[in-house]
Order: sequence, then structure tokens, then C-alpha cells
Amino acid sequence: MGLVALRRELESRGWDCPAMNLNENRRVRNPECIDVQSGGDYLRKVWRHVWRGYAVQIRVNAESKKGYLLALIAMFLARVGGRPALLTYCGGHRQTFFPAPKWSFRWLAFALLLRIPTRIYCDSEAVKQVLLTTGIEAGKVMPVALFSVENVQFVPIDLPDSVRDFFSSRDGVFFLYVCYRKEYMLDFLANAMRQFRIQYPRIGFLLVGTSDKELEQLRQFVRYQGLEEAVCITGAVSHNAFLTMLRQSLACIRSPMTDGVSSSVLESLALGVPVLGVDNGTRPKGVELWQKDDEESLLRLMAEAVENRPAMVSRMPRFSAEDNTGKLADDVERACGAESGQNIVGGKSGVVTALKRVSGDEVGPR
Repeated sequence: MGLVALRRELESRGWDCPAMNLNENRRVRNPECIDVQSGGDYLRKVWRHVWRGYAVQIRVNAESKKGYLLALIAMFLARVGGRPALLTYCGGHRQTFFPAPKWSFRWLAFALLLRIPTRIYCDSEAVKQVLLTTGIEAGKVMPVALFSVENVQFVPIDLPDSVRDFFSSRDGVFFLYVCYRKEYMLDFLANAMRQFRIQYPRIGFLLVGTSDKELEQLRQFVRYQGLEEAVCITGAVSHNAFLTMLRQSLACIRSPMTDGVSSSVLESLALGVPVLGVDNGTRPKGVELWQKDDEESLLRLMAEAVENRPAMVSRMPRFSAEDNTGKLADDVERACGAESGQNIVGGKSGVVTALKRVSGDEVGPR
């Protein structure tokens, strides 16, 4: 959502913003994205855009070695070509590979990466402070929530029959945005679900968000855990479907310790849906906190969401989304020399986008 909104905003201001797809369907040719057929193809296409006058923007976190290398290459090519290099660090302040002990290999790797960009964006002050442990200049890092008014603008839709039947046949449903990855603590969540259903057998769990690549693995995991009757798996869905399901749920359970300020958490708060989040040190005000590896602390909150949800909702602070997309676009323009006609290229882990200032009938490469 953040990438889509930023691309739309910049295009409305006259920037050309082709997007490079680095996801599992990256080889599929699509007029909306630049396809990537191989590592060499990625290198050629990023350099081609830099040579034609684009700056580079890419997103990275500290959970993927491949994502780190893609970001390093994109940032390096932009600087070699004399173009602005914009990096969005979309991880939390405690991730697998960073932060790291000073002078360790991981610390040196991120110290190198973070010195190359001309501008760095992250989603909170806590994350900024972690990035500054590498010794980079504080002035080049801008904390801005990767969440804006667009995140809570949606049109309720008719859900698929399987999802609608799942909701109607349960006394309540918990919403979980999960992927088949270790940071989502699936074994812990499965144990909690089994324990909870001993006392609340008519409560269900809706698992949303995993990619097509991971979907069958997640289904096999649920079968192995004996939770097929209790769980509905949707995979990736549209934004309208995501928020329609979220709004109908008892509460949103958020499990990754590696989060920054998660968009799905903020969406839940904005919609008045309670959030039961593991305490990772960066949860926004209003999240009901449970402790990592403490099953009882989560089960207590789940029970309250079933038995006394109005009280939980009443504790939530009033929440209003800001126009962070506009703030981010303003800074991107400043970083890329909007007045001088400087060009831009951007991207994220999973997608790389390119942006270029255009005027009149001029059209940038797609």
C-alpha cells in the first residue's frame, strides 16, 4: 500500500515511476511493472535507468540476505551514475541480521549499506536510533510512518462464500496477518489456538496475507497441527477485502518481534478493531500487549476480546491517519532536486520503482 500510494502521489506531481517487480512472479511480463528474468537482467535494467537519468529508491529490511544484496547493488549503481540513492529501511529495531555487535560482519555489512544512500527513510524514531549505531549522519535519516490516509480508505465488498460461511458459522473470528516464515511464530500461535479452543470451541482464526509461493506450506502446517476446522486461510487478498475482513473480526493478533510500526496494526486501530500484539518495544499506543513465549498472556487477552470486547475497544485511543504519503513525497522531491529537474528511481524488497521528472509530452521509460 505504501509503495502504491507513493507512486501515485509522485506521478500526480509529474514524476515518471516505473516499478521493477522482484517478487516470485518477477519473470511475468506485465505493462504495470518492469520484469526481472535473472540477476544479470536486474543489474542491466537498474543501470539502464540510472544512465537515462533516474534516481533510485529501494526498500530493505534485515531479514533477507538476497534483499540486502539487491539494495546494495541498486544504491551502488545510483551513486556511480551520480544519481540520488534513496533507501527505505522497512524493518523494526530488532531483526535477525541487524542491529549487530559493533565491528561484527553484520554490523560492517549494514554500516556499508547505510553509508551509500543520499537519504534514508524508516518508520519510527526507535528504528532511526538503531540505524545511527552504524555511525551514519543523523540528518540523512528521516523517520516517517509508512502508513497514510490511503490505508484506511476502502469500499466494503462481498467476501468469497468460503470466508463468509466461516464468519457466519463461528461465534467470533480472530484476524491474523501471517506468512510462512519464522518471524511469525507459527508454532507458538498454533499451540495458543489449540489451548483457546478447549474453552471456546466456536471461535475461528482467519489467516490472511501469505504469498502464493507459501500458501501450500501454510495449509500443510495447519493440517499437521490439527487446526483445519478452526482456521480459514485466504492467502493474499485485495486491500478492500483485507479491510472488510479485518473490520468484521473480534481482534487482530500480531506476532512478529521484528516489526517496525506495522501498517496492519495501524489499520486495525483506525477501524476500531482491538490489536493483540507481542511486545516488541515499538507497538503504538492502544495495542494490547502480550509477551513473547508467554502463551498465558496472549490467551488472557483473547478471552477478554471474546467476553468483554466493548471494554477493550473503549481503551483504544482515538486514531486518525495523517498524510504521510504527502510528507514522504515532499522529501523525495527535495532529495532528488525537484527544482533542478533531477530524476528519480525507486523501489522496495519485492518491487523496485523508478521515477523521473517529466513535462509536456515527454514520457519516461517503462
